[in-house]
Amino acid sequence: MTHHSAMYSPSIYHLIDKLCVVIPMKSPKRSKQRLVGSLSDAARESLSLTLFENTLAFFQRHFPMLDVLVVSESLEVLSIAQSYEANTLFDDGEKGLNGALDFACDWVKKSGYDSQLIVPSDIAVLDPKEITTLMTAIHDAQVVIAVAKDGGTNALLTSPPDAIHFEYGCDSASAHKANAANNRLVCRSLHLANLALDIDQSEDLKVAVIRQPERFKAWRDTGSSLMKKSLIKERHYA
Repeated sequence: MTHHSAMYSPSIYHLIDKLCVVIPMKSPKRSKQRLVGSLSDAARESLSLTLFENTLAFFQRHFPMLDVLVVSESLEVLSIAQSYEANTLFDDGEKGLNGALDFACDWVKKSGYDSQLIVPSDIAVLDPKEITTLMTAIHDAQVVIAVAKDGGTNALLTSPPDAIHFEYGCDSASAHKANAANNRLVCRSLHLANLALDIDQSEDLKVAVIRQPERFKAWRDTGSSLMKKSLIKERHYA
């Protein structure tokens, strides 16, 4: 594809044909369980899908030169991904997130990519500069972690794709850092304001509404708030 953005450092362009962005996405019906009591089932499902589409649209607009792979147990999710020209991989979900990522990583390696960037589907606000910072950091490290607000991993860049064992879960940033050290790999942990905020709990949704009220005003956390009946899904990342 034609590179039509002037914001990227020339030093990252060698990654473009060798890096695959992996977005894992569970079934919307099973998403956002920690928001039960704050949002209705329909609202949680719609929020999950909207965040997912925001993520796809973000990479399509700001990083059109990067290939994207979506791994999911949901045929609806995979269909949406294909509408954004992403590659898709069905995983039955039986082995959880880490199992799905192992499956995706195998596909990435067999497809000839040298590096892999895992990005969750539920980041409230994606910032092109933060993604570029992640990509640039791989020049002097084999593992780059964007640390979540709770000590989790909200983005993980590895070169090669299977440089470390995936251990998403409680305090996964520390676990991934330890795995890199055990493999004698250089690891960088980055604390990036926007990438640190994924929407898992009602407090996260409150922060998202403050940061981008025009995007998240449909969801108000008042303890048992319901989404507006007519929610127009975003198709373009503003």
